[in-house]
Amino acid sequence: MHMFSWDETKREKVISEHRIDFAKITDIFEDLFSIDFIDDEHSRKDEQRFAKIGVTAEYGLVFLVYIAPNSEAVHFITARRAESFMVKEYEKRKRY
Repeated sequence: MHMFSWDETKREKVISEHRIDFAKITDIFEDLFSIDFIDDEHSRKDEQRFAKIGVTAEYGLVFLVYIAPNSEAVHFITARRAESFMVKEYEKRKRY
């Protein structure tokens, strides 16, 4: 079971810019077909970032960037609706 957290100011910014509420996408971690990868481009020496493309009940397919400070904690960085190329990758994975 993960413990989810986020910066409240960042949550409000993501709601304003992308119309995604962090509080309503925690179920992305229940999607068995989700695609996970390391976000090397935005990671730092002291902080490895991860990205996930998965389905949420509230918004459908979502792209989430997060950090995992330990094995039980997940801290959301940003989220938005999945772009078309992400949808294609997700659908391709789901077929296998």
